[in-house]
Amino acid sequence: MQLIDIDKSLYRKRLNIVIGLSIVCLTIFSISYGAILIQLFGHALPATHPETGEPLSNFRFNFVGVILGLLTCISILQQLKNHPFCYEIHYVMKLKQIHNIIYRRLKNIKKAAENYETEGDINAFIVLNYYYTSLKQVYLLDNNTLTLSSLARDMEALQDRMKALNVEVNTDQFERVMLIDYR
Repeated sequence: MQLIDIDKSLYRKRLNIVIGLSIVCLTIFSISYGAILIQLFGHALPATHPETGEPLSNFRFNFVGVILGLLTCISILQQLKNHPFCYEIHYVMKLKQIHNIIYRRLKNIKKAAENYETEGDINAFIVLNYYYTSLKQVYLLDNNTLTLSSLARDMEALQDRMKALNVEVNTDQFERVMLIDYR
């Protein structure tokens, strides 16, 4: 996946709109589904508990309404993910998915980079360079400035290691299939 420049203000604005609309839609769908379920099935239940005489709650119908509302919202978001309005959001989401895959394999990737002299695995450097560069982009887009200093140290250490080994890579060389080797 190629890294592209994203306008931070546009990304944040669109993300906030999508989050806000998702919350509104989840609320509306949950209440609607809950009301429909209560209307359809609520009359079949007794008004009070047969043994205690306490009124029965419609919690189960409301809970199912929330689940159905959540599934409806997820379905709508899935259909809209390729819409131009959601381009930046979907791009960052895909980057975060790749980050998760790399993070789970990071130990093996770093080990392969350390053993470059013996194994000659340049893909480890390509993956690490891509990971750190894309991670920095996502951190900046999400205003996650707390971990930028440690990320900068990791990036600098990687650059120093590559310079010492006379290895040159760039983020355009990264392909997701490279991650298969580091399970």
